[in-house]
Amino acid sequence: MRIVKIIGGLGNQMFQYALALSLQHRFEDEEVKLDLHCFRGYRKHYGFELPRIFNVRYAAASLCEIARVAYPYPNYLSWKAGHRLLPARRTMLVEQADMKPVDDLFDRTSIGYYDGYWQHESYFSAIGERVRAAFAFPDLTDERNRAVLQTVTTGNSVGIHVRRGDYLTDPLFRGTCPAGYYDRAIHLTEARVNPDVYVVFSNDMAWCRQYFATIRERKKVLFVDWNRGQESYRDMQLMSLCRHQIIANSSFSWWAAWLNPYAGKTVIGPAKWMNLEGASSPMCADWLQV
Repeated sequence: MRIVKIIGGLGNQMFQYALALSLQHRFEDEEVKLDLHCFRGYRKHYGFELPRIFNVRYAAASLCEIARVAYPYPNYLSWKAGHRLLPARRTMLVEQADMKPVDDLFDRTSIGYYDGYWQHESYFSAIGERVRAAFAFPDLTDERNRAVLQTVTTGNSVGIHVRRGDYLTDPLFRGTCPAGYYDRAIHLTEARVNPDVYVVFSNDMAWCRQYFATIRERKKVLFVDWNRGQESYRDMQLMSLCRHQIIANSSFSWWAAWLNPYAGKTVIGPAKWMNLEGASSPMCADWLQV
């Protein structure tokens, strides 16, 4: 049995589930389960979102099953304290802080527990179509979202993700995507694809409306600010349906760009993903970094 720990927001959960699918593909005679215990007492985001949004299949690991290969933390607080103090067991693979890809991950047959975010396409590139099928969104039914859908699928659209809020104070991400990043990304987008509409998604729409004021003088700009709470995944869905993307250093918009099926898409992302020397970037090889 192999167990993948699930934690974080929707984008992180998608990376972790994609790894679980890859492990199931690589070790087809073994059962792969998910450790969901860290969501007990976890007050960020909206809990374990995958089964609420997607038609995913999974089995949850029990504490007894986890104890065979890792430390059986019953909740988030115990994990947060324990993982800093206790060394990894030989059956555990704990991702390093710099998130550099583990090239031989699927060759480590003795590993039974995977603790990390696994934010690299290389972990699931062999089963890309299976991952896309797992992350098929439900149909849009809200009138406003359907109106945006009509706009982005009939025009040369660019979805832009601006993540501020928590990123303004988090030392790991503070200052990584300033206004200058969006200046350069939009300039590059204008030169390459000459879009007719920008669609903006953000957790700080007041800042976005001020920033895009000058752009609105020459281009159509839509601000999608109504998909909140447990419906916020609709922003990822709409972003993925835009023809091109300018993403933030966020797994949320990373998945929107990756799930974009348009063969001629242009995806632009930040060259610096986090404030950590030597940190790896999850940007795909054919995406543009600025």
